[in-house]
Amino acid sequence: MYISTSHDPYVHLAWEDFLFRTVAPEVPVCFLYVNEPCVVIGKNQNLWGEVDVRAMRAAHIPVVRRKSGGGSVYHDLGNLNYSFHMPRAAFSRRTHTELVARALQSSPISLPSCFGRPPVFLNERYDLAVYDVNAASADRTQERKVSGSAYKVAQERAYHHGTLLLHADLGRMSMLKQRRNTMVSKAVASVPSPVANLQDTFPGASCTLSHVMEAIHAEFSRMYGLTDLCTLHASCLDTVATVRGKQVSVRNIYEDMQTWSWLYGSSPAFSVTASTQSIPDGDRQGTLTLHCVHGRVDSVDVQAATSSFAEAAQALVGAPRGCKRGSSAR
Repeated sequence: MYISTSHDPYVHLAWEDFLFRTVAPEVPVCFLYVNEPCVVIGKNQNLWGEVDVRAMRAAHIPVVRRKSGGGSVYHDLGNLNYSFHMPRAAFSRRTHTELVARALQSSPISLPSCFGRPPVFLNERYDLAVYDVNAASADRTQERKVSGSAYKVAQERAYHHGTLLLHADLGRMSMLKQRRNTMVSKAVASVPSPVANLQDTFPGASCTLSHVMEAIHAEFSRMYGLTDLCTLHASCLDTVATVRGKQVSVRNIYEDMQTWSWLYGSSPAFSVTASTQSIPDGDRQGTLTLHCVHGRVDSVDVQAATSSFAEAAQALVGAPRGCKRGSSAR
């Protein structure tokens, strides 16, 4: 079991990928970490369709693309992240979600049951949910998500990672609510759900970060037996292993995840339409549909009042839809 002292999301996702690629398939692993404020999107998502890029730039919130699928999530210091690694043959979406739920019922947290049900329970999407703090009954409309998950399965190994809302800034989740009706994409779209913090839902319980980590560690040990506990520092970036004759470096993974080609270029192909109708400018009027592939404008369809406008629009072909880390990704 690893518990990180860093708050760098790139360090954590790089270490997670390193574990996935280098640990023996039969060895169960739990990795707990907390990220500085950021938005993490899934491997197969369209960044521009998931987040409000301008709002994130204004708040200096970076976007990070992970190696697994699933939807977009907001992370900050009030959000605990867990990552469970297991043999592919033992993979189940329920197993470790239920482990976290049991941990929250155990000492030193011991959340109380609610309406005759466990305090934290699995919903139909295999997320962890609670009832709203003001709920009068166990009505489905009163369910609030406190933990979502994503998964990766390859060769003989699998992992399940998720978030757990303790006292996160839920107001900042509005940055995830960008929806462009003019955008057409086959990318995986996030499924929005009403959410809640555990500390707000159970104000009398001890849902502190240290206690939750302690409870998950204890439940992991009960499930798998004696567990080595390791503290992870940023120095893990210097870790290197050789697997099947190939060298795997944490630092190389860390640096690759911050490149333009991974963050932006991995976006599935999409089209977006924009019009100048709302901002008249003489005869420079028109409607553009940008067809983007690997984060760059591949072609432009133009409906314009003048040929000069149409010609100028074609100059967009080849232009990137994102920026380097210094101006947007970080």
